[in-house]
Amino acid sequence: MAAFRCSNESCARLSVGWGFLYRITNTAAAKSQLPLTDHLQWEPLNIRRPEFPEVPTEIAATASEAHACLSINATRAAVALARAVVEATAKAKGITVHGIVAKIERLRDDGIVSPLTAEASHQIRRDGNSIAHGDIGDEPVSVDDAEAILEFMDSLLDEVFQRPAKLNRLKQRHDERKQGHGASEQLPPAPSGGPA
Repeated sequence: MAAFRCSNESCARLSVGWGFLYRITNTAAAKSQLPLTDHLQWEPLNIRRPEFPEVPTEIAATASEAHACLSINATRAAVALARAVVEATAKAKGITVHGIVAKIERLRDDGIVSPLTAEASHQIRRDGNSIAHGDIGDEPVSVDDAEAILEFMDSLLDEVFQRPAKLNRLKQRHDERKQGHGASEQLPPAPSGGPA
């Protein structure tokens, strides 16, 4: 194992590379050791942690952690966290009925999510339940399945939190432009004491 410093000037952090770092080569001059940096395994791994800026802090952190789990192929952990995100999203919208099935149905019935997003949320729930209830050996979770589940989770967060916030910002900018434009079109008041 050896420590390597990132060559990117804005990073310069250390990472640990491990594997067969050196090989002995026979040359006419002498035996030398050459670093084999093209076949290293890296620690830490490239961990993906997307941000969800418009999502409530704890839900955003849990969703980001689900992606981090997937980055290291911890598929069960990723799916279990995605299920938690679905239920926490319903609670954040004031839905406190008992059970995650009823919460998803209320999200749909109240028009907070589309029927398609509700069905995707049920799929996250079904896959997450297998893990949450201890049936971890019955149905292994592939990386492809976990990726699809997290895509659905991201879509849920986008529909419930991020798109409404983006739309509100767009409306606000439109209103500000309209107010600014309207003010510039107003005629200045006539000077007092002069001819009308």
